[in-house]
Amino acid sequence: MKTSHFFLAAALALSTSASFGYVREFDNGTPLAWVKDRTVVMQLSLGTGTRSLRDGFTSFSDSAIDALKTWNAHLAHLQFSWIKNSPVVPMQGDDEMSAMFDNKIFGSNFGSGVLAVTLLGYRNGNFEETDTVFNNAISWDSYRGPLTAPVYDFHRVAIHEFGHTLGLDHPDQAQPKQSVLAIMNSHVSFLDTLAQDDISGVTAIYGTGPAYNSIPDAPVLMDLSTRGTTNTGNNVLIGGFVIQGSQPAQVVVRCLAGSLLSYGISNALFDSVIELHDANNNVIATNDDWFTSSAAETISSYHRDPPNSTESALIVTLNPGNYTAVVRSFSSAQQPATTGVALFEVYDLRKSGSRLGNVSTRGQVGTGANILIGGLIVGGSVPKPVVIRALGPTLGQFGLTGVLADPFLELRDGNGNLVEANNDWQQSPEAARITADGKALSNIKESAMAPILNPGNYTALVSGVGGTTGAALIEVYDESPSP
Repeated sequence: MKTSHFFLAAALALSTSASFGYVREFDNGTPLAWVKDRTVVMQLSLGTGTRSLRDGFTSFSDSAIDALKTWNAHLAHLQFSWIKNSPVVPMQGDDEMSAMFDNKIFGSNFGSGVLAVTLLGYRNGNFEETDTVFNNAISWDSYRGPLTAPVYDFHRVAIHEFGHTLGLDHPDQAQPKQSVLAIMNSHVSFLDTLAQDDISGVTAIYGTGPAYNSIPDAPVLMDLSTRGTTNTGNNVLIGGFVIQGSQPAQVVVRCLAGSLLSYGISNALFDSVIELHDANNNVIATNDDWFTSSAAETISSYHRDPPNSTESALIVTLNPGNYTAVVRSFSSAQQPATTGVALFEVYDLRKSGSRLGNVSTRGQVGTGANILIGGLIVGGSVPKPVVIRALGPTLGQFGLTGVLADPFLELRDGNGNLVEANNDWQQSPEAARITADGKALSNIKESAMAPILNPGNYTALVSGVGGTTGAALIEVYDESPSP
């Protein structure tokens, strides 16, 4: 069973006090912080609808977002982002960063006069999860200037609490004490924004780190992904891809699971594991919780850090050839495997002349939102020929049972517009091109298309004709000349 540590950052209380120097959150002498260059996604559950707040904001969510932006301006190697009116139900231990109003702190009572608290979860010195709870028994508004009790300023309290999320503790409780003005003091005061001491604190933590990297645009399939349901046993989500060319290529392979809740996918897999196999089925890399790996900062530097700490990611340099990624649930003697929707992704970092040539993913096709979904990004500035296929009955030839009997394939552009659809591949207007490219299917009920796509984002959707379900394989091939 994984061991995570949680503690409650000292509560922000009502009365005022003197100000002193910034101080870090520690665990037995080890300072706590996020992985450098990470994007910390805040799930805001602060009420829906609009209201008139004194400073002009029309919701507490908007006030919280402004508080996050206040810190962002001083974070060189970390950034906050947010999901407004998040569909995620706040829970302790879900590895999501939630902010909410409540009468209790996950079942525990607020202390007398406490405005808000932040619960910090961490492992090996790295933050894993934080949750901020604002006391619902307090009268709140959002304003600047002097406090006007009994109505308290949500905005300055949110800035304070999000400072705890960053790893700052109360300066006025430091040993030894230094007298400086700071919003991170343990009592709310007239100060309504960051002071220099607060800025110095986060600069000390996040002022240095790995340089941020970008992925160069190129006329290749830059990013390939597939979303589907992973079960247990042989019915896990399996992704295959090919590195084409004569040089090694560097890629990020990752699996999103728990963070899919943010997008309204209620049956998302929690706590994914990813294994990468070579063409001989040897395991060459594996990852459980990405933020604990030695490559975490590098992955974050490319902005490919998974939002949820229990999700998985690898950065690997691979020789040309075939590779397979197996996505499954984490399991142990104390934690049995679970099932749910996961997203398998491969990103070509464009470090050489080789390329990510194609991807194929096998998963379970359900109904409604639980179909098999593939994504691709065509880079560069010229159209690219591709072949996209959806296999079902053919999988039975390899001993797989419960296959999808009659796949239906759709391709949509980045705006959701239908580009092309196909049921039986021989009925496609591009059937001759599919055959000429060596991609003819052995079963007439399977689906395929061979469009020429302009640069941009596309989504391929595989469902079952008549609402049928079963295992299927979705494939995307780059049909431009191999490097």
